[in-house]
Amino acid sequence: MWRVLVPFSIIAVLCAAAVWLADHPGVVTVTWQGYEIRTSFVMGLLVISLSTIIGVLGYRLFATFMKSPAGFTSFLATRKRKKGYDALSKGMVAIAAGDSREADHYAGQAHKLLDEPAMTLLLAAQAAQMKGDSAGATRFFEEMRGHSETEFLGLRGLYVQAGRVGNKVAERTYAEKAFALRPHTPWAAEAAFTAQVAAGEFDIAATTLDRILQVKLLTRDVARRRRAVLLTAQAMSLADGAASDKALQLASDAVEMEPTFAPPVALAARLLGEAGQTRKAGRLVERAWATHPHPDLADVYLTLVEDEKPFDRLRRVKGLAARNPQAGESQMVLARAALAARDFETAREALEPLLVGDPTQRVCELMGALEGAEDHAAAAQVWLTRAIHAPADACWVAEGYQSHIWVPVVPETGAFDVLNWQVPAKRDGARAALVPPAPTMSEPHGDEDRQQILSDQAKGEEETSAEAPRNAPEVDETEPRDRLPEHVVIAPDDPGPEGSGIEENGAKGESAKW
Repeated sequence: MWRVLVPFSIIAVLCAAAVWLADHPGVVTVTWQGYEIRTSFVMGLLVISLSTIIGVLGYRLFATFMKSPAGFTSFLATRKRKKGYDALSKGMVAIAAGDSREADHYAGQAHKLLDEPAMTLLLAAQAAQMKGDSAGATRFFEEMRGHSETEFLGLRGLYVQAGRVGNKVAERTYAEKAFALRPHTPWAAEAAFTAQVAAGEFDIAATTLDRILQVKLLTRDVARRRRAVLLTAQAMSLADGAASDKALQLASDAVEMEPTFAPPVALAARLLGEAGQTRKAGRLVERAWATHPHPDLADVYLTLVEDEKPFDRLRRVKGLAARNPQAGESQMVLARAALAARDFETAREALEPLLVGDPTQRVCELMGALEGAEDHAAAAQVWLTRAIHAPADACWVAEGYQSHIWVPVVPETGAFDVLNWQVPAKRDGARAALVPPAPTMSEPHGDEDRQQILSDQAKGEEETSAEAPRNAPEVDETEPRDRLPEHVVIAPDDPGPEGSGIEENGAKGESAKW
């Protein structure tokens, strides 16, 4: 209804105004330069209105004419920018699709048409990386460092490039510069810290760790764990030199932060034993053994007292094993001490629970040593042969890496504090048919039995060798397999952390306080 009333009201007002003007005519007189112009009021109003409209139109035409060059230039710039963004979009699509030729083509167009180095240089660098032009990608990343808005991005690209070619020095340099530029960025902090630890610059790494904690990229629990790992690595680097006292202090500090972490406990106990403080060293091992028994702790404990009699050592080891009697390591260290003391009955009792199922390499080796010590040569040979193909024991394991020696940084991947003490993945290619059956604990070992064992073993090997080409992959029997390799590494294609990852690497230490 309002749509009808409003126009009707306007028309009514205009009509009323026209009627009023018609009923009240007036005269407009203009005198100028001796001339006098007279007309009606309505005509004068019409002339003034038309003059105003013509003046406004004339001004608009003049203004448009004066602005036409700038407008034309703006039109061209807008068109150029549109084409540039179009090329940029097509280049990004080509990168995602893996088309290096199209990506390189559109990257060149976008770089010419747009004044946006943050986007065009990144696209050009990615296109160069895709087509394998490492030098070109490095050049573009270096150019990005010349712009304040892309300097950090350029450092990131150069860091990745240095990692791909294996230039550890350049990789560390770029990581440290990126961390100095933006200390709140997780990948820069992680890369700088890890590179410093890998290079043995432990004091610098400690300063970096303090800075990371200051900017709150780590919780105090995680930082405490990292501090303990760092102190352990530094102590290990000094333990075999003239600075053994400092190494002992560093290892002791690490033990205070992580009292159940085997590497610093074993190192501190060894150094204390060398310094004559065997009681204190024994207490360190015993405290850690109660919750986290480890072969390194066992090795230190067995050799802690110099010139110790075997039976005295066995008595001491029994006390250690009693702190964690259900652990397999307790049984093994007890068996080792009993073998040295020639207490074969105790050694058999200790190893008996470990023979359930499929015994590991170390268990088979201990059984072989036990049988050999009792002059059961045939049974010892069976166990040692079995050890070659037995399941692997626990070791320090990370993705693509395994070793019996603990390291703070995995050498090839550069990951910090990622090793876990666990059984590695089962090795492929082992021929289970070659493993002779293990003798039972109650099996007799007379001359007839020895001959029978050897005969069955030879017969089994002959049958297996005939079936192996059909049923099993080829195995090089000349290669020793009674020990895990020092390390097995699969190098990643893209080095360096992409995201945060900092708290994940140190998650194992979240139960402590710093």
